Parts: sequence; C-alpha cells; structure tokens
Amino acid sequence: MAEAAVAVGLVVVIVYGFVAVPLRAWLLGVDPALLAAITGSRPALVAVGAAARVGEGPWLWPLLVATLSIVKFHWVFWWAGRLWGEAGFERVAGEGPRARRRIARAESFVRRWQTPAIVLTYVPVPVARELVIVALGTAGRRFSTFVVLDLLTAVVTQSLCVVLGAWLGASAVAVVAGYAVYAGWVALAALGVMTVAALRSWWRRRVSRRS
Repeated sequence: MAEAAVAVGLVVVIVYGFVAVPLRAWLLGVDPALLAAITGSRPALVAVGAAARVGEGPWLWPLLVATLSIVKFHWVFWWAGRLWGEAGFERVAGEGPRARRRIARAESFVRRWQTPAIVLTYVPVPVARELVIVALGTAGRRFSTFVVLDLLTAVVTQSLCVVLGAWLGASAVAVVAGYAVYAGWVALAALGVMTVAALRSWWRRRVSRRS
C-alpha cells in the first residue's frame, strides 16, 4: 500500500509540474498571489511583497499557503528513498553517468550534513533538493525531524522573499519575471528526466513480470 501511494505520488508530481510550468510566467504577471499559493514560487512571493508595499494586494495568506505549497510533495521523495533505497534514486533522477553524478553529490551532501542538509537546499547549491530528500530517506533519517526542519526552513525563506519584495518595491517585479522564465525551463528539464525515469522503471517491471 505504501509503495503504491508513493508511486502514485511521483506520477502526481510529474503531472502537476507539467501543468504548473507553463502557468508560471503568465500568473506571475496576472496574479502572483495565486501563483505563490499553487506552486510556492519564491519569485511570486517577491512580487507579492512588492505589491503589498504599495497596498495593492495581501501578503499574509499568500505567504502561509505558499509555505505549505513548497513542501507539499517532499514526503513523496523521502518515502521513495525509505521504501526503495537506491532504486528510489533511479526513479527520480534516471540512469546514466550524469544521473549517477547527481545522485553521488546528493548522497555526499547528506553524509556531510546529515538531516540539516534539507536546510541548505533552500539556498543556491549545486544539489537537487529532491535527490537530497531521497538520500535522507535512504539513509534512514527520522521523518519527523526532516519534516520539522523542512517546514521551519520554508517559513523563514518564504518570509524573506516577501520582505525582499517589499524592500525592493516595483523594481523587483521585472527581475523576478526574468528569473521565473529561467526557473521554469530548469523545472521542465527536471520533470522530463523524472518522466523518462518513471517510464523506464515501469517498463522494466513489466518485462520482469512477463519473464
């Protein structure tokens, strides 16, 4: 039952991502609060802060919902690591030399920083957050500790985005719009890798059942 729930969760992550990525650039200009609520987008929260500074929109409810939104799928990756071990990495990152290098970086990151490694993934580091979470699950780190640190870090970083937007004002909107487009392409590439990995895993299981 648990494995089925995680497998379905990974499919939901992929479908959700493909739907959300095209909406990012459009919603950032039309309704950044809604974008923040749906995706947890940090550029959207900067825009929310900028709008709130001049009294053109709320900031509290977008911040609260965006904080939950950015962590909403993290449990899927932790349980993928806990239930499937090394196979969980392949289902998320795929196979091949490049995927193995990304997995090795995530595992090294977790060995060095232990559970607080999740905190560091909220700042620009050359390690995929999803793979770090899989590594935490594979290493058997406590789920409750992971959730608390993940949520607290999300609260702090998401709040800082709103503060940054309020501080920069209107000039922040143009900057985050450009960043959102770049981040969207990166996210789309990551989703493509996850999709290929999921399809390969499904095909191997199908072949093994036939044999």
